[in-house]
Amino acid sequence: MQDTPPSEPASVLERNAPPSWRNWHASGEEKTIYGISEFPLYSDAWFMSELHDKGPYAVLNALPRTTHSGGMHEWKPALVLRVWYFLRGEMPDMSVTSNKHYHGGWIADEVAALLSLELGLRIVAGPESREYSGENDFGRPRAHAAGLLPNLPPRAGRPQIASLFDSRSLDEVKLFETLPTLPVSAATALIKSARSYQQALWIADTTPETAWLLLVSAVEIAAGYWDGDRMTAIEKLERSKANLFAFLRDKSDPDLLERVAEELHPLIGAMGKFVSFCATFKPEPPASRPTFEQVDFANRAFKDAITTIYNHRSVALHDGVPFPAPMCEPPQQYSLDEPPAERPGGLGAASHGASWVGKDCPMHLHIFAHIVRGSLLNWWNTLVS
Repeated sequence: MQDTPPSEPASVLERNAPPSWRNWHASGEEKTIYGISEFPLYSDAWFMSELHDKGPYAVLNALPRTTHSGGMHEWKPALVLRVWYFLRGEMPDMSVTSNKHYHGGWIADEVAALLSLELGLRIVAGPESREYSGENDFGRPRAHAAGLLPNLPPRAGRPQIASLFDSRSLDEVKLFETLPTLPVSAATALIKSARSYQQALWIADTTPETAWLLLVSAVEIAAGYWDGDRMTAIEKLERSKANLFAFLRDKSDPDLLERVAEELHPLIGAMGKFVSFCATFKPEPPASRPTFEQVDFANRAFKDAITTIYNHRSVALHDGVPFPAPMCEPPQQYSLDEPPAERPGGLGAASHGASWVGKDCPMHLHIFAHIVRGSLLNWWNTLVS
């Protein structure tokens, strides 16, 4: 194994940090290996190549075959994550609350989430399957959590995100090895965002309403770290309420504009950060697009669509009204020679006694997933540039 220490190693005593980040830092400071474990990584994609010498981690190709011919796009243990442990066993201090880095997972879950984000695929870690303790070179099989295998519920219809069923090379993974170079706060935000993105992909076909919420959360986590105090109240008003800002600027004096901005600042902060993050790190449209029902990526139209999505998120969480049904249905594919539609068609739609006009349904889930992933990757690049 090749150690990959950060340029300025941080103390591994920083416990309020993601364990995968801490273990990578420890691999550059601590020469004692306290154990080695392997974890299956489940996916319905197909992988080529392997990852070696990524600090204390390696990702091996399991070359799986399942029930059908090749089983390329069935849910399967497609990869194996090998982890070298450089962290001593620790007992957390339970006299205080320390959960800023908490996301409900451990080292394997964090690595799987970062790979899921970088590749844009469903990748979920299973429980430990083999443990090496130094007694021999073969290790011991482990099935302590065999009942906790990550299951993918069967899909009833067309897929929500067709790009998940893809073939990718692990040679494309480049950003993952920058993890130990990030400050702890950035690594924490990145991993928690990746976890939300990963979980959204996992359930996209069975509970798309919740997948929408998780994708919004993935952006909110990153935006909260990125935004900080970088903008004034007026700048945030312009970012999040462009029409109101333009009206006040043109119809009133600067003092009134500043007063309104200060009054609205606590209310628009969350939405403003979300919209601003998406606009700042907006990815390019998909390389292949349908002839009809395209999402407009022009700045004003893009912001309007993102704002609508955030409003749906707020209503879903605070008023119990799920994301509109047309946005939760699998996209129509009008031709086998083209990708699926990017947004629901028509001037309006109705379902279960509710109705929506076209502008309230700005895009399908797969396009928002494209935007979320692209934005997060663009942001990740700025963290290491």
